[in-house]
Amino acid sequence: MNESESTKAKYTPDDWDEIRLSFSTSLMVDTKLLSLSQNLEITEWPIDGKSETPSKYIDYTYDELMELPGIAEKTERIDLLIDILRETMAFDSPFGDMVATVDAATRKEDNMGKNLEKVGIPKDFPIELTRLSEDTKSFCKTEEINDVDTFVAFSQNMAENIILGGDFKTLLNALNHLDEKVIAQYLPFRERHTGLHLQEAVKLVLTELSGNEKNALLRRFGKKLPEEELDKIKLTKDQINELEKLVKIKVGEQANYFKDQVKELSESLKEGVTLERYFMVLNEPGNELLATNIMAQYLKENKFMSNAEAKLSETKKKRGFFSRIFGRK
Repeated sequence: MNESESTKAKYTPDDWDEIRLSFSTSLMVDTKLLSLSQNLEITEWPIDGKSETPSKYIDYTYDELMELPGIAEKTERIDLLIDILRETMAFDSPFGDMVATVDAATRKEDNMGKNLEKVGIPKDFPIELTRLSEDTKSFCKTEEINDVDTFVAFSQNMAENIILGGDFKTLLNALNHLDEKVIAQYLPFRERHTGLHLQEAVKLVLTELSGNEKNALLRRFGKKLPEEELDKIKLTKDQINELEKLVKIKVGEQANYFKDQVKELSESLKEGVTLERYFMVLNEPGNELLATNIMAQYLKENKFMSNAEAKLSETKKKRGFFSRIFGRK
């Protein structure tokens, strides 16, 4: 390293030695530098790859860093590396006790793993099908967190939830403390029951709709709405068509995971059970109506349901047996 290069550097070799020794005991030592920089909202680490973690670099001296591929003679990248490690340490330190507590609990007792088994949540349920935010799903994709199993394993091993916060931390805490109400907000889980359910999976999709979007689809499927609600619907016919297609695609993605339950539902329909009755567990008339009609389309298009069965499962108020009994609109 020549003198001109040295003067360009923001940090000295001593600064590097200080931070690399401190970071060697951090829980984030094996977390991708790209993820760390993104969560700190600073310049992103320019090198992507599964091995691009602090542990890849902290064993090297400053001079050795200057000889590494991708780093060689690029002091600005060493400066960024030190910034990322310093900012991460600064953020991590105030939560030290919390991290230690969560880490000890999960490592010693595998509390979340036991809770998953207790309530019958399968570890292979895809993160993409949860109701986590798109930002959180994007982070999970970057970190190769594809299902509930890798979500829990990542959290146990690196306590990344402390940095992420938001709905990642909310779901993590719910699994750790077995808060069924909160779990049901993110997974197709039914409180006071075990396992995951197709009905709740469809509900997760419908929950993403705005009030006006939901009313537009309700109107399409025959529900009479108050004039004040109708006036709020600003969607064009084409927009409603696209919305219906999108909801159907998302319901289909959920149904593809719940193939066994779809087959069971198909058999039940042949025995006279209606989709209206099947979705009564949602206990919300609007969601029941939407779920029934969207699922009927999915079943018909995928040959799980005949036209006669579909007709039997229509949820018209005048024809619906359960609508007459319970007075649902």
